[in-house]
Parts: sequence; C-alpha cells; structure tokens
Amino acid sequence: MSSAVVTLVPESQRAPDVDAEMSDFLAQVQKAQSLAEISAMSGAEHIARLHRPGAKYFNMNPFEVLGLTHKATAEEVRGAYRKLSVKVHPDKNPDNERAQSAFEMAKDAVERLEDADRMAFCVRICQAAEEAVEKKVAKEKKRLRKEGEEDAVPEDDPDRMIITTKVMICRMFAEFEQRKKQLEAQDAAAKKKAQEEQAEREFMDALAKRDQKMWEKSRQKRVNGWRAWENSGGGKSKIPKTKEERRPDGKGYNSYWDDKGMDYKKEWR
Repeated sequence: MSSAVVTLVPESQRAPDVDAEMSDFLAQVQKAQSLAEISAMSGAEHIARLHRPGAKYFNMNPFEVLGLTHKATAEEVRGAYRKLSVKVHPDKNPDNERAQSAFEMAKDAVERLEDADRMAFCVRICQAAEEAVEKKVAKEKKRLRKEGEEDAVPEDDPDRMIITTKVMICRMFAEFEQRKKQLEAQDAAAKKKAQEEQAEREFMDALAKRDQKMWEKSRQKRVNGWRAWENSGGGKSKIPKTKEERRPDGKGYNSYWDDKGMDYKKEWR
C-alpha cells in the first residue's frame, strides 16, 4: 500500500502496491454500480457480484458486500442483510455452487457491522479515505493554480469522485488486513515459543522429580551400607601399637640410655 495512505504496516513489510487481484479490482471499480442498481439485482447477479474479479478487495469493506455506503444506519444494515441473504441463499440457488460462499460473505459482513465498535471502526476507515481523497484533490488543484493552469481535476465529476474514494477505501481496508495478518502471525509465533518453553520446563521438572524419586529409593540402601561399614569397624585405625621394652629394674622404660650416662647428650650435637 502506498505510504501516502496509512502507516499501519512498516514500509519494509508492505505488500506490492498492485498485485493481480488489485489490478482486477481497479478495472472493475471503474464500472461500479449505483446503490439502486445493486438493490435491484437478482440472487444470481449478487452471487456474481460477490465473486467478480477483484472481489478479494471489494469484499474487505462490509458495507460494499451489503451494497451500502458507510453512512448507513444499523437498521439499514440489518435490512440490507435480510434482503441479500434471502436472494443468495443456497436453497434459492440450488444450481449455483457459489451461492453458499456468497451467503457466508453476507453473514460475515453483517456480523462485523452488528458490533457497534467494529462498525465504528469500519466507518472511520471510510471517512479517513474520504478525507485523504479530498486532501489529494485540494493539493492537485493548488499545484495546477500555482503553475498557472486551470484547477480542473477528474474528481470534479461526482461519479469519478465516488470511484476514487472507493479505491482509497479499498487500499485502507487492504492495509488493515495486511497488518492484522502480520499481528496474527506474530501472535502465533509468540504462542509457539511459549508452548516450547512450557514443554521444556515440564520436561526438566519431570527429570528432577525422577532423580529425586531415584535418590529416595536408594536412600535405605545407602543407610544399610553405612551401618554395615560402621559395624565392621570402619573408620577405626588398624595400625598396631608398639610396646616399649621396660627397664631391667622394672622402673619405667627406655633402658637403652642407662649405660651411656649423660654421654647420650653428645649425640644431639
């Protein structure tokens, strides 16, 4: 989407400005029917309208699906849905394999607009598109006047203004949908990461519990081994004691020095 429209999606992440379906939309929007023409359509014509080339972009706007403008009231939304749902209902079009999807499109559109907050959001997108077109037209007129030319632009024609506004509305809804998908993808990635981290924690907890269980299970075995080692004299010194030879007179020990007198001290030097 063009950066002059909205900035929901960063420039580096935006889809190409015009793809094949957008080209189809731009071609079809030039032939846009009036609200009266849409209201008078048969069921088969409505089914074809909801599946026309570029329908992906047309149908992003729930007001467009129901054949309304964003100025419609809640009652008008419900009335348009009742008429459209009857006309495209599969029971009314048994030979049309696209009737079911057309019926679901109408249902999705009314469900989106039945919610007051979501309807207000859709209205705001349409209003923002109108404002953007008006500013663009005013800027172009100013440029023409500055260059000394007549400030006539194609949007001076009311029908042309409607088409230009439809294109801008489509671009804004398309960028919103792109941003929504990006956020959904980010959320899915975050959930996946959280699930992986949770699985890792649970696995580590299970390992810790298993190790603790095995430790407790072997505790009695370790206790019995320690007791057996203690009973067998474990930890006590096995070195035999040496008994000194007693003096001949039976008075004490160390008789080795008796014959030496005090001369034994010489050996210390």
